[in-house]
Amino acid sequence: MKKMKSIVFLFSMVLIGIQLNAQTFKNQLILDNNFEDGKVGGWAARGTEKVDISTDVAKSGKYALKISERSKTWNGPIHVLTDNPVPEDTYIISAWVYYKDGPAQSGFIISAERSYKNESLDHSYTNVASFLVKKGEWTQISTEYNVPKDPTQKNIWFYIELPYKEDSAVTENDKITFYIDDVRVEKMDPAAKPKIEVGIPSLYETLSQWFSVGAAIEPEEAEPATQKAQLLIKHFDTIVAGNVHKMDSIQPKEGVFDWSRADKIVEFGEMTGMRLRWHTLVWHNQVPSWIFQDSKDPNKPVSKEILNQRLKTYIQTVMKRYKGRVESYDVVNEVLSDNGGLRTGSEGSKWYQILGPDYIENAFRWAREADPDAQLVINDYNLESNSRKRQDMYNLIKELKQKKVPIDAVGLQMHVSINAPSIQEIRETINLFASLGVKVLITELDVSIYENPGEPKKVITNDLLLKQARRYKELFDLFKEAANKKQLDMVVIWGLTDDGSWLNNYPVPGRTNAPLLFDKQLKSKPAFWAIVDPKKVKGL
Repeated sequence: MKKMKSIVFLFSMVLIGIQLNAQTFKNQLILDNNFEDGKVGGWAARGTEKVDISTDVAKSGKYALKISERSKTWNGPIHVLTDNPVPEDTYIISAWVYYKDGPAQSGFIISAERSYKNESLDHSYTNVASFLVKKGEWTQISTEYNVPKDPTQKNIWFYIELPYKEDSAVTENDKITFYIDDVRVEKMDPAAKPKIEVGIPSLYETLSQWFSVGAAIEPEEAEPATQKAQLLIKHFDTIVAGNVHKMDSIQPKEGVFDWSRADKIVEFGEMTGMRLRWHTLVWHNQVPSWIFQDSKDPNKPVSKEILNQRLKTYIQTVMKRYKGRVESYDVVNEVLSDNGGLRTGSEGSKWYQILGPDYIENAFRWAREADPDAQLVINDYNLESNSRKRQDMYNLIKELKQKKVPIDAVGLQMHVSINAPSIQEIRETINLFASLGVKVLITELDVSIYENPGEPKKVITNDLLLKQARRYKELFDLFKEAANKKQLDMVVIWGLTDDGSWLNNYPVPGRTNAPLLFDKQLKSKPAFWAIVDPKKVKGL
């Protein structure tokens, strides 16, 4: 069924491509603000701050917009983007930002605010992109904003703010006066929007004799008519939700389950014939606060007995809903400390703090009760690079299996860089866990272009992309080797295209990464070709 769909899609896109070759794309200019008329030009304050014209500094000319007397991180200038939002329209937003007093550098964010035709609904807010600005230097910040596919939206504004903090945590550095200048907004010509390459090999079909190939996605990428969805269908046979299958999204309040976004991912997978993974049932992050609180007094921790019951109810409610539909679950995620042993309460795990280590065993047993046929996975990071942590995971799985705890597989997140860890370290890691009789899954693969986490932003050159391609090739050669030994049968890429990667702006604000196989234009990178046809990568 899926191959037939691909053929139909290929034919239609070939026709489209022929038509587009004769077109000239032209974006529509929406806003061009240099403030040289001495007017604020439709800008307003979001709070009690002052927004006015200033001659203190300017990127060009004499005037800039000054934002002063700020008391909160979100105090900043706001401007209408559109009063007639059309779903899937794309806007290109750019501005120059400057500040002269305060910390050596500061984060800035371009955000969007939406109102709705039903005026009783609260406005919604989205951080579109983050940037790092140095004191005393004009810095251009720019991003693309895609209008959500929501017919109920009424108005959209964009604004510039600093990274959010609770009022009690705001410092003087968060209240800096700043300036903006030379603001430009264009609406992208719909015909110029990125389109997938249809005449290239399918990634999952190329690798199908060894293992399944998956991608982590968000619900917006599961809209069948979109190009990103078509990219997903062409190249991947497995999907996992990046965020919306986590506990805070599923059960925001006690007794209240919200399946809307979770179902969208699952239903898309079923519609396209893809395998489905679930990430994650139990994690110390992205947990709603109520689950650890006494229901009568939120200032008191919940009892061990009640928390156990809440966890069991959650696991089994989720798994019974998707029984026979979701194939593999990350039952517990990141339960190990980087410093040795299990992650404790002092390291953020309230599960351990209240329940002790037994919550891990219990979670697997409750999961097996709910769906006897699902693959149950323990998932963690840096197992291939931290020898102590790797041994801790080995010991933990061995101990649990001796107690007949139903663990089927270990997930290696594999967030690696272009130079480390070594292939031999990764091979030894796979061999070690396979010796326990469990499957090894690569659950969150990406290859950072940076050699160390704190490295400053750098230009993404062809040479750098070639190094990344070599890295991907040697990784996938190793995965094939492991698959031939029946150790490994699934590799999941943590994201679809570079623009959606979690590594953008993390851990360095304002830093762009490019860790995946497809760029933001949906085009295949050298890393893709290094996997599917290395002969086509010059210099590999």
